[in-house]
Amino acid sequence: MARMDALPDWNDLRIFLAVARLGTISLAGERLGIEHSTVSRRIDRLEAGLRVVLFDRRRTGYSLTEAGHALIPHAERMESALLEAVEESAGLGVRVTGSVRVGTPEGLGIHLIAPGLAELHREHPELHVQLMPQPQYPSLVTREVEILITLDPPEVGRYKVARLTDVDYSIYCSPGYRDSHPRIRELSDIAEHSFVDYIHDGSLSGHFRVLEELTPHPRRIFTSTSVLAQREAAAAGMGLVALSPFVAELSDDLVCVFPGQSLVTRTLWIAAPEDLLRIKRIRVVWDFIRELIEQRPQCFRRNG
Repeated sequence: MARMDALPDWNDLRIFLAVARLGTISLAGERLGIEHSTVSRRIDRLEAGLRVVLFDRRRTGYSLTEAGHALIPHAERMESALLEAVEESAGLGVRVTGSVRVGTPEGLGIHLIAPGLAELHREHPELHVQLMPQPQYPSLVTREVEILITLDPPEVGRYKVARLTDVDYSIYCSPGYRDSHPRIRELSDIAEHSFVDYIHDGSLSGHFRVLEELTPHPRRIFTSTSVLAQREAAAAGMGLVALSPFVAELSDDLVCVFPGQSLVTRTLWIAAPEDLLRIKRIRVVWDFIRELIEQRPQCFRRNG
């Protein structure tokens, strides 16, 4: 068993967590605002004090050893306890202040979460939500965000995960496309049409592969990592597109090919590191997002 002559310095543990989450000393130094040589020196000092090797040093980066993995939960509990203590000592137990980073799917973040945050700001004017609506989900592992709304919830790790809602997808097109192309009477007819879709190069979750569940070989004529770009292309008449109601029904320039029908359903989840949910500002944003989604079922489900 490893032994140490003195308790490790918290700053060394903070740097250890950054390297563990980001995978390289250069990224950790950039995140923490210190030189990468300082990061390397602090990791060496921590390992010497604990008398264990915490990382395998490889050309591609730093990966945790068994001892490193064992240290992670203890360091994260210390991190969380320090954040809680700062809240209490600064008198933040009553008011909510500080920043919370939230990652969301692009369309949801821009057209639902962002407008909804106005209400949260009125209630907690000192709370700053940093919203990251991206086609590719930000990482909880690297703490790029503290809260993640996702179709792809983490299955391992110390995370709290909760179901938000089911999301229905249907096929949409512009009125002009509908009127100038062969009529679609049943689902099999869509195989003869052109499609707008995501770029499927392995960087996106498989949950975005909606079209393949509707027609085995869709003829894609426009692809984008952005669902909003897809919507604009379909509204301009380029082809059919599979969208959720909260993206498709932003305005009346798209029509649903199968009105009132859900063709594919996905589940939307919210996730956050368990230790961070002990911090009040994180809990406030978590609860607000869950309530916001619950109050707007029409944004996610097709009416039968």
